[in-house]
Amino acid sequence: MKDEIARGAAWMVLYRLFDRSVGVVSTMVLARLLIPADFGLVAMAMSIIAIIELASAFSFELALIQKAAPEREHFDTAWTLNILIAFGGACLTAALAFPAAAFYGDPRLPAVMIAIAIAWFLSGFESTGIANFRREMNFAAEFRWFASRRMVSFVVVLFAAWFFRSYWALVIGMAAGRLTGVVMSYVMHPFRPRLSLSRARDLFSFSGWLLANNIADVIFSRLPHLFVGRVFGARTLGAYTVGSEIAQLANTELVAPINRAMFPGYARLVDDPETFRRVCIDATAAILLVVLPVSMAVAVLAGPIVRVLLGEQWGQAVPIIHVLAFSGAISALNANNISAYLALGKPYLPTLVLVVRLIIFAAIIGVVWPERGVVKVAYAELAAAAGSFAVSLPILFSLLRLRLRAYMASVWRPLVASVLTAGATQLVVSRFDKPDSLLSALLLLATGLLVFAVFYLFLLWVLWSLSGRRDTIEKLIALKVREVLVGFLRPSPA
Repeated sequence: MKDEIARGAAWMVLYRLFDRSVGVVSTMVLARLLIPADFGLVAMAMSIIAIIELASAFSFELALIQKAAPEREHFDTAWTLNILIAFGGACLTAALAFPAAAFYGDPRLPAVMIAIAIAWFLSGFESTGIANFRREMNFAAEFRWFASRRMVSFVVVLFAAWFFRSYWALVIGMAAGRLTGVVMSYVMHPFRPRLSLSRARDLFSFSGWLLANNIADVIFSRLPHLFVGRVFGARTLGAYTVGSEIAQLANTELVAPINRAMFPGYARLVDDPETFRRVCIDATAAILLVVLPVSMAVAVLAGPIVRVLLGEQWGQAVPIIHVLAFSGAISALNANNISAYLALGKPYLPTLVLVVRLIIFAAIIGVVWPERGVVKVAYAELAAAAGSFAVSLPILFSLLRLRLRAYMASVWRPLVASVLTAGATQLVVSRFDKPDSLLSALLLLATGLLVFAVFYLFLLWVLWSLSGRRDTIEKLIALKVREVLVGFLRPSPA
């Protein structure tokens, strides 16, 4: 099971890298074919449509994955409900098109919103059979499905931008991606759904909580930005938003795709508590092994990172990154706990954890409001993340009957190695004056990353050796990496 989860996580991380790379290339080309107003018009439409989509995000596929033996009626009911929800969302989008045009003062908006609404409705016919890709841990097939949607959308939007030179290219590309997903879901999986609502109550009992969880998650993700924008203005909000994105890179680019593989893996272990406990502890250690050093490296090297990627004018983002990088690491561990809750059929627990996080953040903001310090908002986010984790972890221990000693035995090495490495790297970086050019900042960043990587790996090896060189998650990952490298470097037979 560990191997299956590891392969699944690798496929999902690979897709995230692929998706980001395609996105960067697409943006670079589209920025030269279209004008900012084209992007702005579609952003206006999506700001409304995203809210409607959120309000209909029941995630029925997760309910199908969580069930040990879902029947055909479950898949048929999920497909029927997806169609009905997509139809309702499309109708609401069309109904809001003209009021939105009046609000934004742009008469082009109704046509754009109606076109996107039609594509959304058609996407509701996507076959629920593809949920079996994750159920069966067939992430290679899921990668191909995702990639086919992304590539068709990429090619279509570039051709449309070259041909039309207008905002319609973005709409056409979006619609092409949705329709490709529908077609490929039937091409890649033999399941043919039928209309049915016989298992609606069963699905809603699980997915209703997922909707509440999605809403609470979005509220929390936007609340700090709303507060910063309202109190400190657009310039500070820009620094806070960009700083938050950089600080959360380890969580969004590594842990999110890994957890996509963790959830179906956990769901298959529900009837084997001992293996579930062992895999959960190993997964936590693996996440900590990767995410914590990356987060700490981002925190320590925030100065040169900002100067290299953004420029001197973004200096206000540096202290924000210092704080939020640790918040991202805690969120990554919380995400693993949430995957376990869902697999165990406890969808209300993630909502509870998020509500605790919202309450802590709102309470702290109420105290720091008069002091008007934007970094204090970042500390409020960090405290809220830590507080929710303090609630989440005991729940996980209780559900899985985990022992603190076994848990700490797996996580203390990456924790100690990351802290010591961060301190050593900080000493190296602090010996240099503030770089006075892009080249000096780039050299400082490269030096810091090299020192961090070498020192961290060395400390991990030392701590692992002192632990008796047991079969830990570090050894498993090292063996897998060596296996891949040997296979890659070995000459092919003549």
